[in-house]
Amino acid sequence: LLKSFCREHLNGEEIIELNVKEGQTIEAVCLQIGLPLNLISLFVVNEKPKPKDYVLINGDKVKCIAIIGGG
Repeated sequence: LLKSFCREHLNGEEIIELNVKEGQTIEAVCLQIGLPLNLISLFVVNEKPKPKDYVLINGDKVKCIAIIGGG
């Protein structure tokens, strides 16, 4: 689901590698690459859940988990 919003940033392994600026948050990076925050239910940084205002540092590995609906 989320890949369709940022396909131009994906490499061959479906990973996006970015250099973050000092003080940049997960939210800012998501907006920069075109991910709609309202579709993301969980942010995971280095295998730990983090809020969208978490300030990233170089080397962080971020996963954005999409909202999954059911019924």
